[in-house]
Amino acid sequence: MEVPYSSRKWELSQLFIFLFAVVFYAVTFTEARAADRDVAIAASRVSQVIAHRGASAERPECTLASVKRAIEVGATAAEVDVRTSKDGQLFILHDRTLDRTTNGKGPASSLTLEELQRLDAGSHFDEKYRGERIPSLIEVAELCRGKINLFLDLKEQGENYDRQVAAVIREHGDPARTLVGAHSVEQASRFRKLLPEAKQLAIMPTVEEIEAFAETGVEFILIWSKWLTEGDEPVQRVRATGAKLHLNQATGELKNTLDRLVYKPDSIGTDDPKRLRETLNKIAGDS
Repeated sequence: MEVPYSSRKWELSQLFIFLFAVVFYAVTFTEARAADRDVAIAASRVSQVIAHRGASAERPECTLASVKRAIEVGATAAEVDVRTSKDGQLFILHDRTLDRTTNGKGPASSLTLEELQRLDAGSHFDEKYRGERIPSLIEVAELCRGKINLFLDLKEQGENYDRQVAAVIREHGDPARTLVGAHSVEQASRFRKLLPEAKQLAIMPTVEEIEAFAETGVEFILIWSKWLTEGDEPVQRVRATGAKLHLNQATGELKNTLDRLVYKPDSIGTDDPKRLRETLNKIAGDS
């Protein structure tokens, strides 16, 4: 019995649809696997996980407790903010004022180091950390030496300040395991002479200064997320200079981490280094 032409035409159309679907899904699957491999490679190439203000998701920020936790969870470096007290001593605190993270009030630089260290810098985070003190740079440098790289976010400018920081690191820390966070081209240039063994990470005031910082020899350049809202042009400029890319504000949550891996960073800063390391390892292992 002869099959009607219309029926054969329908069967051929269904076969065509089926073959098209097979090819489409095969290509889509291949592209997805390739994208997964690219992300996995990007995760495995993150060479530096910086604990921002120490492991500040788990411990009170910028304290010896947060730095110790960064060491415990295997962060590559602990980041701390360096300021000068009324009596000219270097101490660790992110804010200019004491109000947010201590039981003190007003400008931190209006107190001597002894006065600063009488304050409670832990109970704002959790009552069980009551009595945690504002540490000096000497204390942090000695704690990190031989255990973890120390990333110094230099909150002040000036030759005297820079020389004092360098002197503390030479005497109490490890210059070769120090990462200097310079906020100006002048500061980056000065530290290249003061601590030539140290690496540097540029914390630029504006995205226009990428090339100027790179010319000083900084090894890493921080690109803030707000500079990437209109594309990856700043990342491409960093790559063109030969410097390594540092991204910040990572939570360690999967989507947040994947969003950063799109730019193939060499270094990532996070409040939660334990979680970020676990997420990076999972992504890299899933390839």
